[in-house]
Amino acid sequence: MKTLSLTLIMLCITTISFAQNISIADFIKLRASDRKSVAEKLAKQNIQLFAEDEMYNGSTLYTFHNEGINPNTTLQWVDYVAANGDATWNNRLSFQIQDLEKVKEYIQEMKKIGFNFMNKKIIDRQVYEVYTDGKSTIELITSQSRKVYDNNMYFNFAFYSNSEYEYAFSNENKKYDITHIDNNNLYAAYASDIQK
Repeated sequence: MKTLSLTLIMLCITTISFAQNISIADFIKLRASDRKSVAEKLAKQNIQLFAEDEMYNGSTLYTFHNEGINPNTTLQWVDYVAANGDATWNNRLSFQIQDLEKVKEYIQEMKKIGFNFMNKKIIDRQVYEVYTDGKSTIELITSQSRKVYDNNMYFNFAFYSNSEYEYAFSNENKKYDITHIDNNNLYAAYASDIQK
């Protein structure tokens, strides 16, 4: 019985650790993949399909939910928007976490694989930091819930192809762009490092 309990505990720890090992590079590949490939990769991370919704433009939104034991330290959910047919250039993928240390790891990985800070905007009390490598665009969206709810920080990473991002968000970027980055900002140091 003791051996079985120890085995189950080790399996849970392994599952949680494995679920934290999905990388930014993995997400970039998944964005351009089909739904089946996305579902298979996420299932290996203990993230299962939760909902499927048809969108107005003929695309489909697939929402995957984390089935992990401690959702605060792993991915909480992943949204994957798949275009009809072979138009994978405008697929979108996003995920949410609450672990600030993991956010920092992801930003460092983005720097290592060639992403540079592009711009910053604030919309509806959410801070958007935009990074690009010339092919893909990643938005890091930071928000905080009100104290009435849980007063937690939420970090969302959203992945686009550059052409889709420029097409879909050009007006928004012009309207809400912040040209000056405050050095006291939570991510300013990371953005500066990525620019170098």
